[in-house]
Amino acid sequence: MKHILLIFTALLLFAPRLSSQELLAEQQPGTLFAYPLAPDTCSTLEERCNYIITHFWDNFDISKPITDDAALEVTFRDYVDFFRYAHRNVVLSSVRDLVNKAQSNTANLQKLGEMAELCLYGTDAEYWSDEVYVAFIKPLAGSKQLPKQLREHYAQQLARINSVQVGMPIDFDYTGIDGQRHRLSETEAPAYILLFVDDSADSSIGRVRMSTDVALNALVDSGEVALVCMCLNKYSEDWARTGQGFGQKWIVGCNDDLADKLDLRVVPCCYILGEDRKVLNKAQSVEGILSAVNPAY
Repeated sequence: MKHILLIFTALLLFAPRLSSQELLAEQQPGTLFAYPLAPDTCSTLEERCNYIITHFWDNFDISKPITDDAALEVTFRDYVDFFRYAHRNVVLSSVRDLVNKAQSNTANLQKLGEMAELCLYGTDAEYWSDEVYVAFIKPLAGSKQLPKQLREHYAQQLARINSVQVGMPIDFDYTGIDGQRHRLSETEAPAYILLFVDDSADSSIGRVRMSTDVALNALVDSGEVALVCMCLNKYSEDWARTGQGFGQKWIVGCNDDLADKLDLRVVPCCYILGEDRKVLNKAQSVEGILSAVNPAY
């Protein structure tokens, strides 16, 4: 549950003129500590969020053991809520400072990594930011304090994120329903929607929803968009023969290597590419795509 009132309180423009140690909202149940209040010298939303993020952890000793994991999650989610309204440099500086201070307590460092993955990268994250998440996990991937398996986990995520970033061109081979090898760059279009699916029920439902959406398929039929559906499985004649839930003019194929090479944190997952096949957006949900082509969706 979001602490909306608490966040509004922290953003108050007309807070008393007190020192940063005293500018604190009343601590709410379920949080680790009282949050800082933005002083009235901060006249814009960005300035207030910048202040709060900069001082968010000032009154909490991150070197001491965190025993209330539920409170940590609530507090961390509230911390992340301010990110979208603050300056990127302030956010990144705050994250680096937090991770640096947490190096003194391995258990806390590990918990921060878990919270960052949950709130910034995972399927339930309300705010996805590769840049901020990388700021968290890059030091974790190289930290000898963490178990090797955990370091490798973050290193793999880091590699996938870096392999495909917004603005980078993307291309790959795949096997089509015809059993022949093809390459994405063989298809020319003003724009591309890449739909990555597996054999899960969610993927099946997502394919059907997109294949039956009138507005989306009108764009495909007119040639304005190439919709490329990639199945994350090995090619088989059974798959080619029984595959269903695809639009008539979709480009359909399979490649079981893509799940390890691309940043597919959610499946089904969609990428949006421009004419030059450079990534405009990634890790979009099916619902996000349908909302974009149906303004009243």
